[in-house]
Amino acid sequence: MTRPTLEVPVDSLESAILAAPFSTRLELCDDLVSEGWTANMRMVERIRSVVDTHLVAMIRPRFADSPLTLTVESFMATKRVMDASTQEIRAAAAAGANSVAIGLLQADGHVDMNACGELAELACTLKLEVAFLRTFDLLSDRARGMRDITALGMKRVVTAGVLGWDAAAATIEQRLAVLRNDSVNAKAAADVNFATRMKSGAEIKNAGACDPVEIVPGGGVRASNAAQFMSVSPHLHASCRRNGVFNIDEIRLLHSSMNPAR
Repeated sequence: MTRPTLEVPVDSLESAILAAPFSTRLELCDDLVSEGWTANMRMVERIRSVVDTHLVAMIRPRFADSPLTLTVESFMATKRVMDASTQEIRAAAAAGANSVAIGLLQADGHVDMNACGELAELACTLKLEVAFLRTFDLLSDRARGMRDITALGMKRVVTAGVLGWDAAAATIEQRLAVLRNDSVNAKAAADVNFATRMKSGAEIKNAGACDPVEIVPGGGVRASNAAQFMSVSPHLHASCRRNGVFNIDEIRLLHSSMNPAR
């Protein structure tokens, strides 16, 4: 049985220290109120110096004129974005991150395979795991998207199981149905990827190299609904915030609900 994992996005040293004992991974970012941007690498270094938890560095460069909208157009690759993302991935590795999370898209609503491929390849050379951001929910074709991120070697993807960014646009039951379909697509994509690599004679370096992309439900995940999301996946993503502020009671409750006493 797969052990439950909890990924918690944090944007401060204080919340990272509070969340670490209850988390499998911390996603480090800046300004969670606007859904997060690349974290200050000095903060990543400070967090690394005080916690042993797996650290995921969000890679979403922010500029003075960066759009705050959460649409496909806001996550497209430009030379400026690619140059900054490359620098940030290198800096994240140097600061002690274990993973990076990327999610660049094309104008047609598909994964930008060239841009994400370039960034993923760099991350892998730096011994970093690569995950896909919740921009997956902006894709026009989730099945194709799963095939794409599988081909890119993504370890996991955060998704609310909705089309768009507003998780409240669908009921939990509707979201669970989408997430279950994502899981089916992830398994099918992994099988095809493995068969293709075997046929081409590509080296399979470890037993988990062709495992399905892990589906990590996020978007309003709380202790009160964790069991429902865990019926689809043992991997959850939750900010554990109340009134916009990280709340230690919420993460304690969520951790307990994910790990009931045996």
